[in-house]
Amino acid sequence: MNEIPNILEPKEKVVYDGKPEFAPYITSTIFGSIVAGAVIGIVIGALLKSVIVGSAAGIVILVLGIVLANMSYTRTHYAITNKRAIIQSGIIGRDFKSVDYDRMQNVSVDVGILGVIFKVGTIKIFTGEIETINTGKTSSMQSKYDKFHYVSSPYEVLKKLQTELSKRKEALA
Repeated sequence: MNEIPNILEPKEKVVYDGKPEFAPYITSTIFGSIVAGAVIGIVIGALLKSVIVGSAAGIVILVLGIVLANMSYTRTHYAITNKRAIIQSGIIGRDFKSVDYDRMQNVSVDVGILGVIFKVGTIKIFTGEIETINTGKTSSMQSKYDKFHYVSSPYEVLKKLQTELSKRKEALA
């Protein structure tokens, strides 16, 4: 359920309202759940020395991943307004991420293999935030993006976002 209209400010106008496309969203989850289920199934099977228990654990992980992804999909919505970009998500409650135009430093489109297959893309919004990734003994820093995942017509959505950013910059000048 789209609850973004409930958090809009007075005089705030929505110029884009969308959600991820279902097929690539679920396909990516299925692949991830298969990998996670296989790894967990192999580990549990090896620890307990039981192929049946390991296989059952892998299947449970796969099914759980698909169920949670479907719940997440129904609650994920994106909006671009004349003031900001908004991401609604959450499985149990509703989470909102709002990125005001004056915080945006760069916006771009990423089209991976699923994007090519399903004709979708991911809108990436960079605000200058950096995150630290810890991988055991080493850590690295990388850019953090807010994303509209698996959006149809991603170049048109990017153009709408860039147009609103330009309007905001012109209004400030």
